[in-house]
Formats: sequence, C-alpha cells, structure tokens
Amino acid sequence: MADNIALTQGDLIKRLLNNLPAGYTAGELHTPNADFTTPKNSKWLRITVEPFATDSDAATGSYKITRGLCVIDCFYPKRSGDLAQLQDIQEIRELYENQSFDNTQCQEASINTIGENGAWYTMQIDVNFYMIGFS
Repeated sequence: MADNIALTQGDLIKRLLNNLPAGYTAGELHTPNADFTTPKNSKWLRITVEPFATDSDAATGSYKITRGLCVIDCFYPKRSGDLAQLQDIQEIRELYENQSFDNTQCQEASINTIGENGAWYTMQIDVNFYMIGFS
C-alpha cells in the first residue's frame, strides 16, 4: 500500500464505476474535475474525495497514514419518490462500509438526507477511508 491520494481516489471511483446500482451508466457519474452534463430529468451521482491531514510516526518518520472522506451524492428528480433512491444509496453504502480494496481501506459509511435543492432531491453517503504508506 502507498500513502498516495491519486491511487486512493482512483480506487474509490473505480469501485463505484464497477458496481453502479441498476439503471445507472458511467455517463451518470460525475467524477472530480471531469466533463459532465447534468441529466435533465433522471437520476445521477457525484463522487468527491477529500483527503485530510497525514499522521507520521514521530520516531522514525517512515510510516504514515492519511485519512479522508469520500462523499457520494445521489440526485433524483424532485418529487419522484424516495424508495428507489433509498435502495440505491444503501447498495452504494454496502460497497464501501468496512471494505478494503486495492490501495484503500474504508470504515464507516453513513447516509445523510440533504433534501430538495433546485430540481433535485439529494441523499449522500459519507465514507471514512484511509491509506497507509511508508516513506
């Protein structure tokens, strides 16, 4: 494993892309700093990866761990009901909660209701992750 945000962000995005809930395509996932056209009246997802400060082993300086938050927003057209959205968000949560894959280890994954925002009803999954490395 490596303390490398580029590897970890790629891991988190690839995990979602390879396991999209039914009815989603790769074109309905907005990834960081990529071209994206917001759908007019259909569901879509957005993923954001936020690394936090790195802790290093003070004695040797050779071991370090970086924690972060992966936020996945699930947008559904406003007033379209939330049962399908709740099922999608639960499925996504289970992809990450207490899972290790590639360069990344995930811990808690919590679901938040953001609510109505413009034309969208938004729910969100917050995934705590970490990556470990050696200098």
